[in-house]
Amino acid sequence: MTRPEIERLQALFADERHREIASLGLLIHDVARLLRRRFEETARLHGMTLPQWRVMRQLKVSDALSQVTLAGLIDSDPMTVSRMVERMENAGLVQRLADPADSRAKLVRLTPKAHAVYAEMSQQALAVYDEALRGIGKADRTALVTALGHISDNLAAGSKEQMEDHE
Repeated sequence: MTRPEIERLQALFADERHREIASLGLLIHDVARLLRRRFEETARLHGMTLPQWRVMRQLKVSDALSQVTLAGLIDSDPMTVSRMVERMENAGLVQRLADPADSRAKLVRLTPKAHAVYAEMSQQALAVYDEALRGIGKADRTALVTALGHISDNLAAGSKEQMEDHE
């Protein structure tokens, strides 16, 4: 969303609070959409999809996870993750192992090939963030991350409270 588009939207609202809130939601959505598009382009360069990249990132942080856990972490359903993991296994990026704690479950772990791909993709991801944050000083970057963290925490707490109220 361009600055003139934001200004036109803001002009629709009479009071400052509504102008600010309207542009905040649209900007967050637009930035997320543009970042997602850039990360999809980066993943495609490596023959992967963005959800596969997200699986790799979760496995890099956690070492080995069940497919059900992976599904929850990347906000997907277990069957979709199962198919995705199968494609990644066929590409030599992950291996599935028996879960010692649950004979019915499989753990998914990155292969050495995936670690190399991850390292390269991580550098490209940092370049995307550098591009996105160009012209924004360190203090403003820190404030942005802090503010978005607060927004995320507030909304997550609200969702949890709503779920508890409905139980």
